[in-house]
Amino acid sequence: MTALRDYKPLFYSKLTETHLFSEVGRIIASELESRDLIRKIIAAIGKSIQFEEASVYVVKKDLTGLIPMFLSNPAPGREPFQTIYFDNGAPGEIAASGEPLILTDCSAWETFLHFPGEQRRSGSYVGIPLKNDIRIVGVMGFSHSRPSAFTVDDFDLLRTLSHTISAGIEKADLFMKAMEIARSDELTGLFNYRVLLEKLAEEIGRQARTGRDLSFIMIDIDNFKRVNDRYGHLEGSRVLAQLGALLRDTFRTGSTDSCYRYGGEEFSILLAETDIGKALEVAERLRSAIEQYPFTLKSAHSDEVLTVSLGVSSRRKGDSKGAMELIREADVALYRSKSLGKNRVTGYSADLTMPDRTQNIP
Repeated sequence: MTALRDYKPLFYSKLTETHLFSEVGRIIASELESRDLIRKIIAAIGKSIQFEEASVYVVKKDLTGLIPMFLSNPAPGREPFQTIYFDNGAPGEIAASGEPLILTDCSAWETFLHFPGEQRRSGSYVGIPLKNDIRIVGVMGFSHSRPSAFTVDDFDLLRTLSHTISAGIEKADLFMKAMEIARSDELTGLFNYRVLLEKLAEEIGRQARTGRDLSFIMIDIDNFKRVNDRYGHLEGSRVLAQLGALLRDTFRTGSTDSCYRYGGEEFSILLAETDIGKALEVAERLRSAIEQYPFTLKSAHSDEVLTVSLGVSSRRKGDSKGAMELIREADVALYRSKSLGKNRVTGYSADLTMPDRTQNIP
């Protein structure tokens, strides 16, 4: 009769494997952010497989390369988080071939294991592709300074686990996409009104610490109803989409500036750490850029003119006004621009009052 002790290595191996799968499943069920998900999965794997360094890359949306998502123990003073291409280094080779890679002696490996510029060294490495039913979604790699540190069981365990990890990454990505959709306007790609209120509250809180002015711009397309009535709502939607793209491109490099679709044909811009004078200059440059922008509507109808009216408000150091008051003041200034003939910028002042909207100033 075979002694029970003869089964112990296999028993403990299966117990470890089962526990790891259970732990990874729990992490995937509870984590919704991709980087935290990967970090916790790597930590869980470290309880079953001994490694010294780990890296995870995900395939770019355009399928042209790999984006680094995780690297443990990066070298001091080195920036390892670079996008790499297929066939570049161990991660790129795994992504290109779709096959796992195990190196018992890395000294013979001529390119990097985890990131570009990494020093060549001895040791061992194991890397696996992360796949779904259609394509590779990423690459996960582990290394150790000791040659032949990884066993066949380690290799098989990681390969079996790869499908579960891939599903977890895709789940987190889908959640983030859903969050982006909920926070953005589908037509223009800009943040929506809900995000505007969140950002205004955040910036007002930050202003209380910095003491620097905060400004807000409201934008309304002049005579937009006429565009819809004359050319149809599809053409009107094109105008909105193109204006959204213009705003994104104009303010892309300004990390403290953010653009929003306020609603309908109204847009808004939040200018952090910007006083009213500078905000008026920004608004005027934007008004001129929109007036000169080659909207497709203007290309098809050369006599058509597209302009906007703008209102600017500001919150100075010591002001007690909240987000809604800042918006109201910009709205008042905007409608003064409308009443003065449109296609102009007006800054808010205490002597301005909201015109009667029943007068229908489009």
